[in-house]
Parts: sequence; structure tokens; C-alpha cells
Amino acid sequence: MALRRKKEDVFFTMFKDFAGTLDKMGTDFGRIINNYSNVERAIADLKITETECDVKSHKILEILNESFITPFDREDIFTIANQLDDLADYIEDTASKFQIYGIDEMLNDAVEMGNLIDDSTAQIKALFDSLPDNKKTDDAVKAIIEINRLENLGDAVFRRALGKLFRDVTDPIEVIKWKDLYETMEETLDACEHLADTVRGVVVKNA
Repeated sequence: MALRRKKEDVFFTMFKDFAGTLDKMGTDFGRIINNYSNVERAIADLKITETECDVKSHKILEILNESFITPFDREDIFTIANQLDDLADYIEDTASKFQIYGIDEMLNDAVEMGNLIDDSTAQIKALFDSLPDNKKTDDAVKAIIEINRLENLGDAVFRRALGKLFRDVTDPIEVIKWKDLYETMEETLDACEHLADTVRGVVVKNA
């Protein structure tokens, strides 16, 4: 189920590097969520990393435009690059909203969803690390299954969090803030699953 290796492995190398940066973003996001104090600097650093991801995405597309031969379909390379960049945007957007909304204390459900995001980005890294290696097919499958499992857990936490929010919080402004934050975190987990599903489709098509 692994993609074929050719001279043009530059794309695999760039994807692995991108996934490693996303894993770092997930780890940093998890630290913000779990130790929510004096987070301004940490959020600013996350923005810097997100900008680095923009550069990585642009570089992949630049090389794609210059390449006559690619290890798999050009459209798939374009889609994966964009989905990697979208995931970085979602993580940074969530962290920025903590600051924009003036969040003083992290809610337990948000911590749980943040940890799921951290775990999911680690699996994204594992997935891309295994892609070009025929001996790591099982690792790729396991990563995809785990990403889907984490997204399902995120859906359950999201529904529970919204229920508690509408039931227990009386301040309408707080409801609006947290509803948006939960939705953004849920969309981040969705982005992880969409990326994994895209890679699975590409791998199957090129098996």
C-alpha cells in the first residue's frame, strides 16, 4: 500500500517535514491548553510556526509547478499540500481566539479536545513518516485508523461540551465565545481526518 519511490522523492521529504512541523504545533497547542497561564508568548510563537507552514506550502506548490514528472498525481500533491496548510491554520486560529475572546480559564472539555488535537497531529506525522516505505505499510494503516478514532472521540466531546454550555452557562456572550471555540477545535479534528482520508485514497490509487 506504500507509494512508489522515485527520483522525485522531494515531495515525500517536504510532506514529512511539513507533518513534523504540524506535530510541533499540536504539541505546543496542547501545552497552551493544559497550562493556561501567561500564554501570550506561546500563542505568538504558534503564529510564527503557522507562518512557516505557509512558506512550506508555497514551496511545495512552487516545485510542483516546475516538475514535469511527479511520484503521484499532481492534483493529489496539490490537495495534500493545501490540507496540511489548512490544518496549521485551524490550530493557530483556535489559539488566537483564546486571546481575542479574552479567555481567562480553560474549560475541561476544551482541554480534552485540545489533547485530541495534539494526539492527532502526532499521528499525522507517523502517517507521513511511513508513506514512502514499503516496510511500513502497517504503520500507515494504523495511523489512519487512529486519526479516524480520535476524530470520532472529538465528535462525542464536542456534542457533550455544547450540551453543557447551553445548559449550564447563563452569560450569552460566554456561550457565543465557547460555542465558536468548540466548533473551531472540532473543525481542526475534522481537518486531520480529511487529510488522513485523502492520503489513504492516494495510497490506494497508487498501490
